[in-house]
Order: sequence, then C-alpha cells, then structure tokens
Amino acid sequence: ARHPHRRREIEPMAGARRSPAASRLLVLAACAACALCSWSALSGGCFVQPAVTPRNPELSQENIAKLAAAGALLVPQAAEARLPDEFVAFAPIVDVLPILPVFFLLLAFLWQASSASAEPAGG
Repeated sequence: ARHPHRRREIEPMAGARRSPAASRLLVLAACAACALCSWSALSGGCFVQPAVTPRNPELSQENIAKLAAAGALLVPQAAEARLPDEFVAFAPIVDVLPILPVFFLLLAFLWQASSASAEPAGG
C-alpha cells in the first residue's frame, strides 16, 4: 500500500550511458590532470635549486646543447632539488605528496564501481 506522505523513490534510468563525447572529455580531463600533477612535481617550484658554479665559461653553444640534452636524459631535475633547511624534517611527507592525486583518481573509479553495482533501496 502506498502512503501519501511518503516520498516517491527515484528509479535509476535504464540504459542511461555517457555519450562518446563526454567519455572523451573525461579521458582528456584525466590526462590533463595527470600531466599537471607530474609537471608540478618535477618543476621544482617549491624546492631550492642548488647553486651551480660555471667551471669552464669558454664552452661552445654546441657543447652546451649536448650537455643540456645529456643532463635532461640522465639526471632528472627533481633528483638535484632540495628542501629549504627549515623544512628538511618534512622531506618524507613531501616525497609522498605528489602521489596523492593518483589515489583520489583510483578512489573515483572505486566509488563509481561500487555505486553502479549497488541495489536500489526499497526496490
């Protein structure tokens, strides 16, 4: 029996799916978020860069370009960075922080999977 004061429960729409354009937009947004996180982690914006003293100021442009390319491939910028002295104690926490957005992304997939498989209440 229906009670007049009871709210009508909303039934999920059968066959409701995302359009291909919306799916592509979500993939593009996820890729952009991952690129932004990796760029911010490797850019070293919050780190103090070590002082570099030129050893041989008479290097040619070609040699400088070769050294820059080799350095970019062999030694990542994040490996040379260091925290300011006041924040060295927090280095283990800072090392973990760039991974947190990945956990939020995985949590979103887990939430979507759990909500899609849940039975509707009172159905």
